Amino acid sequence: MPAPPLRPRGELDPKLDEPLEDLPPMDGGAEDVEDPRTEEELEEAGEGEGGLPLDDATAEQDPVDPADVDVDDPQESGWLNELADNPDLDVGPDVIDLDQSPAAGGDDADGSVPVEEDLGLGEGVAAGGLDAGEEGPVDEDEELRDEDLPSLDADDEGDFEGEALLDDRFAADEPLGVGWAAVPWPRVGAPVQLPAATAIACAGRGALVAVRSESGAAELHHVDLEGTRSPVAAVGLTGDVRSVSVSAGRVAVVTADGQAYGSTDDGAHFVPLAKGVTAVDVAIGSQVLWTLTRAGGLWRAPLDGGGVATPLTVGGAVGAVAGDLTGGVTAVTVDAARRPTGVVRVAADGTVDREPAQGPLEPMGAARLAVRDRCIAYPTAGGVVRRTGDAQWRSFKWEGRVTALTFVDDEGTLVAATYSDADDTTALVRLDVSGRASLVARIGAVQEHLDSDGRAVAVVSDDPRGVVWVAGGFGVAAFALR
Repeated sequence: MPAPPLRPRGELDPKLDEPLEDLPPMDGGAEDVEDPRTEEELEEAGEGEGGLPLDDATAEQDPVDPADVDVDDPQESGWLNELADNPDLDVGPDVIDLDQSPAAGGDDADGSVPVEEDLGLGEGVAAGGLDAGEEGPVDEDEELRDEDLPSLDADDEGDFEGEALLDDRFAADEPLGVGWAAVPWPRVGAPVQLPAATAIACAGRGALVAVRSESGAAELHHVDLEGTRSPVAAVGLTGDVRSVSVSAGRVAVVTADGQAYGSTDDGAHFVPLAKGVTAVDVAIGSQVLWTLTRAGGLWRAPLDGGGVATPLTVGGAVGAVAGDLTGGVTAVTVDAARRPTGVVRVAADGTVDREPAQGPLEPMGAARLAVRDRCIAYPTAGGVVRRTGDAQWRSFKWEGRVTALTFVDDEGTLVAATYSDADDTTALVRLDVSGRASLVARIGAVQEHLDSDGRAVAVVSDDPRGVVWVAGGFGVAAFALR
């Protein structure tokens, strides 16, 4: 059905007595106006008791002609009502294009609907007081403070190159089921630009670090807390280094293929040692290199390479070996299940002392051993076993896997590097003399290196400088003892 003809602009609707002026507030006003119509008139109009006016846009109180509100008669209904009452109506091309209305810049004489004036659409929003919030704060004195906004340059603070991604200040969780220390250890020293490290030992004013080589050639570097890195010549050394031991200018290493090497000039030149055995770890004692073999044997050989390596009978297979600060070495023998059965001490003068391990003890995990005077510790499947000066072996449990450990004082305070596979991070767990464990630091992968990981392979205590060096897939990090 075609739409009824449109009125020229300004002409009054013959159904209305007056133009649409003085519209009431949309909320109905502060006071209700009593309808003068009788109950019978309201019923005839289709409202009845409590009914709402059918056309409140005029705000008129005069009776409304029923013919004007008869929605059943399509001949008299407006085009707005037709769209609502007859959803099957095909509007077709007769729909008014609002873009051609005067509000959109069209010509007044083309018969378009004056939307704002006749229908009151432009005035309704202002009268209703609706606020979509696009204009910002409502109150004049309401201001957006800088402190309410996040810092856009938060990621630009500091120099992250060569540093671990994980910041201990934000590590509020307890990843290993161990609580954080009241004063965590701060990271110290200038960042050292190194790829993944495979071994570390204290040397001079810093540390001697073996790094992973893509070419397969051995790489050794001297690093210090000032961030200085000095490559070591390491002439005669081939292959990735997996273990390193340093004592008074003498250096011993084991490569990935199980070959032991020794140097007497701070690593400038190396010679093969203990030929014919497959080594997994080394320790320097006085002028002798002690080599732990894959079969659990303990061999000794001169560091200068001039003699023949010979095995030491210790009464069983050796599970781990470590040097001490006096120039001697200590080894722990194990049974078939890797439970410690005895402790073998070789002094700097060659004296051998054997004592049984008071057990039964938990099986030894990795072939790692920490020794300081009479204190001994080794890793288990989930924690460590430690013996202090009272000669009592005690087991301490927490989550994660201990990959390296060291003593930081003569009383028996132990630091264990514990790796978590879940988040690829290493947490340093401090075990004090009383047996209380606490997290003191946490290390993650390095952002700049795609092949970096958070697993530590070695941790050593630098007593003169009061720091602990940690090496692993993240490179090298140093933490101040607290």
